[in-house]
Amino acid sequence: MAPEPVPALATARLLLSPLRAADADGMLRVYADERMYEFTGWEPPTLDALRERYERLAIGWSPDRTEQWCNWIVRFTGDTDPVGAVQASVAADRAWASVAWEIGLPWQRRGIASEAALVVVEWLLAEGIERITASIHPDHVASARVAERIGLVRTDELDDGEIVWALPPRS
Repeated sequence: MAPEPVPALATARLLLSPLRAADADGMLRVYADERMYEFTGWEPPTLDALRERYERLAIGWSPDRTEQWCNWIVRFTGDTDPVGAVQASVAADRAWASVAWEIGLPWQRRGIASEAALVVVEWLLAEGIERITASIHPDHVASARVAERIGLVRTDELDDGEIVWALPPRS
């Protein structure tokens, strides 16, 4: 089964474009600051490594085809330079989705992560996906605030040491 195409999403000030392998060049600047990895332990990627990663992600499915990978590059409307990325891993049976966001340090504290993540959550809900989660490092206060702003609530569940935040069941 071929993945459903990931649509472009937009807000009043942001455009979320489906990720392409060629986006690695512009995103390298976003990922260059080592402070981006404070809670992951990773380090800034090389251009080759980021291109390889984006080539895999742009396929749209995990290798075992159990998850559709939906990835967007975040830009200000009318600008070509990326400021971050948002992703949603969606179960093949559409039973759940897990979201994540990464906004470069120069653009943080402007509500961009919340705005971009919210439009992704709204899209997921419109697609009929009701179980939406995010896994956040216990000390990552800024990401916890984003989760709260997009309607997720902290759970007692852990995912590889990270706290799972979930959208409450809709009534």
